[in-house]
Amino acid sequence: MANKTVLLFLLVIFTVDAKDKSGLYRKPSCDEMSAVQACPLNFAPVCGTDGNTYANECALCFHSQTTKTDILIMKEDSC
Repeated sequence: MANKTVLLFLLVIFTVDAKDKSGLYRKPSCDEMSAVQACPLNFAPVCGTDGNTYANECALCFHSQTTKTDILIMKEDSC
């Protein structure tokens, strides 16, 4: 009986920890960016959910659009 209780407790802990954490990340504002727009050269690094550091939000948007992947901003700094 104790084994079942421990297993149930662990299952609850893992389920709570496995919740969707995407609400913690910010969606980049890529809507205003056109396909031919060049990104500014300002260095304001952002860390993407793909684990890469981008020079700025525009660079993240460009990579996201060219690779057709949905990349969110984890933090406004290097990864």
